[in-house]
Amino acid sequence: MQFNLVVSTNTAGIRCWERNGFRAIGTLPAAFRHRQLGYVDAHVMFQVLVKGKVP
Repeated sequence: MQFNLVVSTNTAGIRCWERNGFRAIGTLPAAFRHRQLGYVDAHVMFQVLVKGKVP
């Protein structure tokens, strides 16, 4: 299962996805325009749903 976009400054959101078994498989540089910080990275999160099928 893939979740397409978690903004890198959203540390609580990243922790939540990781607690539920997701991991960042890629980073999209400057993919999100933060109101105070300007352009920041975003992560693509992924989790295998069927054990033993995909590493």
